Amino acid sequence: MPVFNPPRASSLIGQASTSCMRKFTIHFRRPKNLKQKKDAPPYKGEYGFDWLRDEYIYPMEWVFYDEVHDIDNPLPINKYKELSLNPENLKTEYLKDIIDPIKPHGQDYYPAWLSIFACDVEGNNTDAGSDMHKDGVYLDLQLDEIDTIIDDETEIFFEPSDPCLKITPEKISISEFLNTLKKDRKLNEDLGGPVIDYYLLENAVRIMCQGDTLKKPGKINVIAKLGQCKSEVGQLMVYENDKIGKANIVVVNVITKDTNNQKVIPQTHPSLNDLYNNQSFNQAMIKVNIKVTENFDLVALYNKTKDKDIIDFLNDILDTNYITSQKPDPNNPLETIYASDDIKRRLIDLYQKYGKNTPKDNKKIHDEGHYNTYMLFIDVKPTFNGESTFGSADLRKDNTKYEWGNIFVIYQEGLKDDYTIVHEAAHTFTLPHTFENTDYEVNPTLNNKHIFYYGYTENYMDYKDHLISDSPFQTDQNKYDRNMYSFFKWQWDLMRKDEKSIKLPKKQEE
Repeated sequence: MPVFNPPRASSLIGQASTSCMRKFTIHFRRPKNLKQKKDAPPYKGEYGFDWLRDEYIYPMEWVFYDEVHDIDNPLPINKYKELSLNPENLKTEYLKDIIDPIKPHGQDYYPAWLSIFACDVEGNNTDAGSDMHKDGVYLDLQLDEIDTIIDDETEIFFEPSDPCLKITPEKISISEFLNTLKKDRKLNEDLGGPVIDYYLLENAVRIMCQGDTLKKPGKINVIAKLGQCKSEVGQLMVYENDKIGKANIVVVNVITKDTNNQKVIPQTHPSLNDLYNNQSFNQAMIKVNIKVTENFDLVALYNKTKDKDIIDFLNDILDTNYITSQKPDPNNPLETIYASDDIKRRLIDLYQKYGKNTPKDNKKIHDEGHYNTYMLFIDVKPTFNGESTFGSADLRKDNTKYEWGNIFVIYQEGLKDDYTIVHEAAHTFTLPHTFENTDYEVNPTLNNKHIFYYGYTENYMDYKDHLISDSPFQTDQNKYDRNMYSFFKWQWDLMRKDEKSIKLPKKQEE
């Protein structure tokens, strides 16, 4: 999002500005397609890029219901709303960690954040390097008019903060923007304005980090020059990439069927390594190691141990009433057992007891210090009110606090679903839903810094649909469904602070 208050023209249309140069701001934006890859496929999380979207702080999106404050009793809204429930706090968030913030032409400015790995790293930190972004990443440039721009030979220069941070080309003429179609966007759909006129130069610049790492956030300043006049009109912040987090994933295929001595192993995602390291957690400078894959055979375990807990579990998941969350709860006859949570709880207990790759030194799965995250695949389809559960992470209550654990379960419907497999893993790395209403001030570990309406963003931690009618009940797809590949910058920070799951290299002595 470019500005706090919408830009206003400093001169009447058609008249020259009183300054020596026309006024405008430049913003880096994520392209729809990746020029650096063969056939320019659409973005799927290959690098981190976050910015303050207009629709988060201006009433630009039609919101049907407030499903945040009471999901069981959603309140109808049915009007254009800002997607953030607290736009002022969100604006403040996007001013954090900015080096030498700017206010070009008096306009509040919120730089975008880019997160890429360094390549060709030399010296004692080669482990932080990666070939992932060795070809650089291309970004769009968006020019927002304050004055009506003309071809007056203004040039736009890019000045990186660090020698390893490289951008090509090093300058662009204003005429290149004028060769594209001028567009406009309304910041208030109800009022029909204010309107920002802008130009979008697609795949305009290529950025890479080469030869060394960024030990603190870097930046690229954007300077407009005309003759002796110059003005800083934009910035891009680049996330530090000197300390790469490491996460270990233990993959557990839960076997619940053995037909004629043919074990039925869940048919799971074909490339977890690519999903976790090239489409998701790479955005937070985290490398995921698929540590081991284990077949956890409950049928064989029962035949060996005759453990009643195992046979009861195997029988229950064949019980239609149980699996559809309609079986009465023996501890509370007025309630039924919620199948997804109950299956997860019982699986965790069984794996803790019999799993081959449980933590060493008598540590429990949810203890800190072993840095393992356990992903259990099971070919079972729990439902509630007819809706399937794709996956479930373990949110535990520890005294007065809720904390995310180190294990999650992927059910039948989510076995090959990119979004679910990342979404649930991110929960274990401490991320809540984007719409989670944290009235838990005593539970800061839930980390829900900013709340958005349910089902309207492209974030991994949002949901794929939202309510459009409660009578009759009807939902509509999130417009980003199947394209939800992004994390926010503050989510990068939160995951990297998860000391139970993410191991960061120790700081070197000065």
